[in-house]
Amino acid sequence: MKSLTVEIILVLIFALGVMVMYMPEISIITGRAVQGAVRWIREMPRKAEERNRETVPEGLNEEIIHLLQITMDSGSKRALAVFWTISAAGPAVFFAIMREKLEPALIMAVCAFLGAMPAILLAGRLKKMRVKNSKEGKILLSELIDNYKINYFNMQQAVEITAMTIEEAPNCKRLLFNLSKGLNRAGSSGEIRKLLEDFKFSIGTSWASILADNMFFALSSGIKVTAAMEDLLQTVAKAEKIEEYARRDNNESVLILKYMAPICYLLTVIGGIKYFGLTTGEFVKFQFGTEAGLAWFTVSVLTYAAALVIKEFLTKSKLDL
Repeated sequence: MKSLTVEIILVLIFALGVMVMYMPEISIITGRAVQGAVRWIREMPRKAEERNRETVPEGLNEEIIHLLQITMDSGSKRALAVFWTISAAGPAVFFAIMREKLEPALIMAVCAFLGAMPAILLAGRLKKMRVKNSKEGKILLSELIDNYKINYFNMQQAVEITAMTIEEAPNCKRLLFNLSKGLNRAGSSGEIRKLLEDFKFSIGTSWASILADNMFFALSSGIKVTAAMEDLLQTVAKAEKIEEYARRDNNESVLILKYMAPICYLLTVIGGIKYFGLTTGEFVKFQFGTEAGLAWFTVSVLTYAAALVIKEFLTKSKLDL
């Protein structure tokens, strides 16, 4: 017990010596921690208000209309009605046909996939648009900066002229044309911000967000953003070189997924008929006329379709910083 007390006293003396030796550093760290805590406490109400604004979810219909507007240029209520009709029709037809032929869990899985398919197709179309738009960032920035300077730092005029003259970036040309039309009608900074949010959403990259912020400052406040946009152009050019260097062809896996799976299924058909003595009618009967055969075929098609969807989202990358 006495030795333990002595050890504790020695440890405390050692700790006190370390504190004395590093007292300036400890004071600085403690002071910064206190300042950070005070700043955090002061900003809590403001951050809570911003978080509440940000987390207020838009209605699902508004999000779908926005997606339809960006991808299909049709954000009307009629387009929304068509979307929901298609989303409901596929699961309803499949359920009506297969409700007594497959297990309920498999039916629900297929119905969920069919119901989500219209949204997946729109998301895939948006992904392709973003990839194409992002690849044209260097051309877009270069043309926009030149026209911004030529037109005496008038961003609205620069956007309009760039939309008319840019030819090497057809995807961004469409975005700028829509933005220019909206700017001609916009009457407040809130409307300008909404237009730029759509522009940023259509590209979906960090450099597009930076560009949209600079354009907003130039349009709403008249601030010159030449230096910031030129720095952004240099950064995008460097990112383009890195992306070209790092790009690797992955055609083998895509070919295997896209063609080998259907070929393998056809080989099972040929093998069943040629080596197991089945006729074509018998194979069709066993495959589609029995519960086991129909279930395995449904699972195969479902997994193959899911793999194609995943491949579309994973194999195509945007040009980003």
